[in-house]
Amino acid sequence: MDEINRTDALADRYWDELLELEPTLGTSVGDERYDDRLPDPSETGRAKSEAVHRAALVDATGIDRAGLDDTRAATLDVVEAIARRFLAAIEHRTDRLSVANHLWGPGQSLGEIASFQQADTPERLERYEARLRAYPAYLEAWTEIGREGIAAGVTSPRVVAERSVAQVERLLALPVEESPALMPAADDAARDRIAAIVRDAVNPAHEVFLGVLRDYLPHATETLGLSSLPGGDAMYAAEVLSWTSLPLDPRAVHELGNERFDAIQEERHRIAARLGYASSAEALAAYTASGADTAESPEALVALVEDQVRRSWDAAAPWFGRLPSINCEVRAVEAFREADMPMAFYNPPTEDGSRPGVYYINTYDLPSRELHAIAGVTFHEANPGHHFQIALEQEAEGLPRLRRFGGILAGSAFTEGWGLYAERLADEMGLYLDDWERLGMLENQALRAGRLITDTGLHALGWDRERAIAKLQDGGSPRTDAEIEIDRYIAMPAQALSYMTGMIEIEKARAAAESSEGAAFSLPDFHDRLLALGTVPLPSLARSFGS
Repeated sequence: MDEINRTDALADRYWDELLELEPTLGTSVGDERYDDRLPDPSETGRAKSEAVHRAALVDATGIDRAGLDDTRAATLDVVEAIARRFLAAIEHRTDRLSVANHLWGPGQSLGEIASFQQADTPERLERYEARLRAYPAYLEAWTEIGREGIAAGVTSPRVVAERSVAQVERLLALPVEESPALMPAADDAARDRIAAIVRDAVNPAHEVFLGVLRDYLPHATETLGLSSLPGGDAMYAAEVLSWTSLPLDPRAVHELGNERFDAIQEERHRIAARLGYASSAEALAAYTASGADTAESPEALVALVEDQVRRSWDAAAPWFGRLPSINCEVRAVEAFREADMPMAFYNPPTEDGSRPGVYYINTYDLPSRELHAIAGVTFHEANPGHHFQIALEQEAEGLPRLRRFGGILAGSAFTEGWGLYAERLADEMGLYLDDWERLGMLENQALRAGRLITDTGLHALGWDRERAIAKLQDGGSPRTDAEIEIDRYIAMPAQALSYMTGMIEIEKARAAAESSEGAAFSLPDFHDRLLALGTVPLPSLARSFGS
């Protein structure tokens, strides 16, 4: 078999193996083959995962790339990055930090699955019921991992464990009829069937798991960063590589964050002066006091976001040669998880289009959802940000399904970098209505620079929570958002580095294209070429543009 066929066969095989190991990934993209099961976090599951990823890595590194086109070379980059990422997680047993984790832990998985699984046919309903019945064994496997973590002295920080306990408590406080598990139900008969399983299997399993989390609390660490754990520095290095696809030095990242943060603060100062104020803090205090910066109701906030999504969609054609087939949908974050979730996030569409891309906006603590900051978030999460990049990737002809749907497993720096780039691009597109919204965009940019500072501060330099929160507040983040964000970085080491790291590499690629093409440079063509790459490790991006 020649190298081209070997690459194509590896990509197809590895994708199928990934979906069997991570069945909820398949559900999220509309591949229903494994919708009747949950991931296996047990020792047996880890051994199977290690074998799959090690074999894929051996096969990928054994293919001679000399005769491959750029697309297939990037496919091998993606295979290697995914395999190394999973193998590093197994080596460093980072699963021990997921037991009590309000963002990635088992306690929040029910709502996440229910938000994208379908149960509108008899076959789909049966698969969903089987998945729900698997919850007792699934949570018991996580219980064993928690015990191992306690014995090894590797446990989540108290603030994360406490959020995890509160999350499951809120879930169990809901009447069965209001459980998020019922979201996929297509009719009353399906609701009754799902409710019975929630009552008989899912809720009892969560009750047991809640007891486990409460017992876990005394063992949670009072420290916050990975560097305080046994082997923590190596764990953080692995997480940095996993999320950014680059072997970055935390101290260099910290300094880069400070440089970017200071430059953005100067931009904010110039806009405040244009608005007639001595500082951005003074300007925003006055704007808040006027009442213009707060939505009257959750419904009003959702309506504002819907308008931003429509306007950004309508304005996109001159800036892109190719657009997604359909716009995304806007939804409010559900009440049971809104207190722990960020301001906004995006869930991709399914392959067959049966579920659109969904942009979630958080209406919790409405006074803290400052309206001037919402536009930049919308343009990051929806258009021309994540929805454009991810939907176009899924619709790309000629890419294997591993690349169309699984590239994010190779690290999030390309995707998050595009989202952050899109916030600036939106200003070029004329999407911000006034300088107040531009200030909001710069607050979001300062937040991402602040992430470089605070994530490395927390996990490598011994920062405490209050110092990290204060840094984000210096950049304009409200206290509520700053707390949620910092607790997220504590729970997800190095993920926060993806955004600014990825944007910088995209900026370098654009500068390289402008330099090499001169007067022939076309921004729509650059965007099309960039997004046609799909989600790739950052070294692949640099190679493609010579940046």
